[in-house]
Amino acid sequence: MSKLLKTLPLLFALALQTQAIQFATTNTYTVAAGEIVDDELWIQTIDAEVNGTVKDDLFLLAGNHMALGGEFERNVWGIGNNIALSGNAKRNVRLAGKTIQINGHIDGNALMLGDTIKVSPDAAIKGDIKMLGNSIILEGATQGNVSITATRSVTLSGTIVGNLNIVAPEIILQRDTRIGGNLTYTAPKELVPAEGMVAGKLTRTLPQRTPAFSKARLLSQAMWFFAALLAGIPFVALFPMTTAMATQTVRTAPWKCLWIGALCAIVLPIFGIMCASSGVGLPLGALILGGWGFMAYVSRIIMGLVIGTLILRKKNTSIGHVLLSMAVGLAIIYIATAIPSISLSVQITIISMGMGALLLGLFQRRRLMIQIPEELQQLEKLKNQHPNENQEEK
Repeated sequence: MSKLLKTLPLLFALALQTQAIQFATTNTYTVAAGEIVDDELWIQTIDAEVNGTVKDDLFLLAGNHMALGGEFERNVWGIGNNIALSGNAKRNVRLAGKTIQINGHIDGNALMLGDTIKVSPDAAIKGDIKMLGNSIILEGATQGNVSITATRSVTLSGTIVGNLNIVAPEIILQRDTRIGGNLTYTAPKELVPAEGMVAGKLTRTLPQRTPAFSKARLLSQAMWFFAALLAGIPFVALFPMTTAMATQTVRTAPWKCLWIGALCAIVLPIFGIMCASSGVGLPLGALILGGWGFMAYVSRIIMGLVIGTLILRKKNTSIGHVLLSMAVGLAIIYIATAIPSISLSVQITIISMGMGALLLGLFQRRRLMIQIPEELQQLEKLKNQHPNENQEEK
């Protein structure tokens, strides 16, 4: 894991060449009240507290707490465990974390991804809002359109000037809720707003129940299966060592593969988007996003080979047996993903574990490629140190 974190500064350094940018990796990052930072900030830290003024874009990765209480004149990107924004952001804000608390003002648009998201009564957001999480509480005053998708519940209060679109199992409307535009929602229960609560049109869409097995779904999964199998054949042939090391890592350290892969599956695309939005980092962002997509797809091939090998239980390294194992494993994966009730969890597990195994396998392969020449050099030195003994043996 430490090696993965050490590679992040190297990636970002490629994009920091033609403009004034500060890049830092530290345990605690602080911008005190009254302090002014003119440059663009790229910060990787454990805890962050920004109470000063940041005049350029801010890209912040915090492993624990992130407190944004200052003035932000450009865009703000943040990834952390617990995020609290109590300052003023004059442009767009994009946050991803376990818990997100908005107490300040946002003049631009806001994008929030998290487990629990709360926009407090003191908050004010002028632009459009998109929120995705488990439990979402929207209070305060918002002027733009709002889109909310929650897996558990949505609680509404305060004033929403624009249109509101909600998809959630449970929607709670507080008495002081005021919606100036249309309210469109998808929920099992029908909402009955009080008179004057919704100024626009009220539209309900029933949640769609997809049949467990449909002909179109099975045909689609079959096509994806054959595509993965065709892609897996040249991959295994071209990268046999990487494939072998990745599959072996899944067997010996499955949990390690799972959590490392899950971390990379979440962080890499967000960092790729961050780099692309920086302008100068557009090529690096495209490279990161492309690499992430490649690893996500190849992870199915790796996990298919692991599952097939465990099922066949035959120690045979012939190419025919390897391809048969991969075909059996991929068939099981795509059959499982065809079942709606378990499709999402299976895909997340397969991608996370396969991506983690692939990354660890690549690091092991690199270490082995470095280690073998060093051992050969040591043997050559020993041979040169005892030339007489070699002559006597001859």
